[in-house]
Amino acid sequence: MEDHRLKAFCLVVEMKSFSKAAEAKFMTQSAMSHLIKNLEDEMGIRLFIRKAKAVILTPAGRILYEHAKKILKQYENMEGEIYAFSKKIKGPLYMGASTIVATYLLPQVFYNFSKNYPEVHIELFVSNTETIINSLFEGKTDIGIVEGQIRNSKVYLEEIAEDEIVIIASDENPLLKKQPLTDQDLVSQPFIMPEVGSGIREFIDDFFIDAKIDTKDIRVAMTLANPELVVQMVQAGIGISFVSKWAVFKAIKDGSVKLLNISDKKLKRKFYLVSMEKEPSTIVGKTFWEFTKGYRFFMPF
Repeated sequence: MEDHRLKAFCLVVEMKSFSKAAEAKFMTQSAMSHLIKNLEDEMGIRLFIRKAKAVILTPAGRILYEHAKKILKQYENMEGEIYAFSKKIKGPLYMGASTIVATYLLPQVFYNFSKNYPEVHIELFVSNTETIINSLFEGKTDIGIVEGQIRNSKVYLEEIAEDEIVIIASDENPLLKKQPLTDQDLVSQPFIMPEVGSGIREFIDDFFIDAKIDTKDIRVAMTLANPELVVQMVQAGIGISFVSKWAVFKAIKDGSVKLLNISDKKLKRKFYLVSMEKEPSTIVGKTFWEFTKGYRFFMPF
């Protein structure tokens, strides 16, 4: 369908940049500018106010954006219904996933799904759990896969796998000689913390509350959004950290980090498929939802 100009227009609005939108679509900035100029000429009105480092919607541009999003969604629904009628699974899949899920769980799922449904094009948005949930409400994604406690009652959840959170330290950390550890042992160490809004940060905050540890007593040496960087900073001896087993299994295997034992109780959480409805609205979304529900995930160690 001839909707490429509307798609380009919406991308510029959402990325607030012609250059970033062009890069996302694997085209030159001049080609992206030409598409928007063509749209403005056809409509006979300016859609953007162009500034040095930003683009701002005009009043007419805001009106077009509101309608364009609805039109593009209608195109998507129409194509989904047509492909469903012909029993053909084809089209885009707009997904959001937390970093742990995208890095460690999804590659094999995508590989097997793509073998079965080669005409599905996956557009994956990677961020923290809070942002992924918000993207569902904003209509940017059809499905999310996230971890931890999902307290928003307006989304539908389907458990797909289990995770375990462990505490890691460098192989030279003195706490390795004193296990199991007390709460005071933990407080004595600097922490590498994940970003606020992530599922694991919420998990850690709940752990401290349950252990009656005042977060003011925690020395945060660094806050990072990337789980692999967290592991690398622990390897460097900057601090200790709570991490998913999925993120640390290679470092544990090569001995560059060690597990700290705080109790006999394992720290568990779940991974979930999430959507705004009991099942995604598109045939592609429904197909991926059912495929992932039936996938078998195995804990790394």
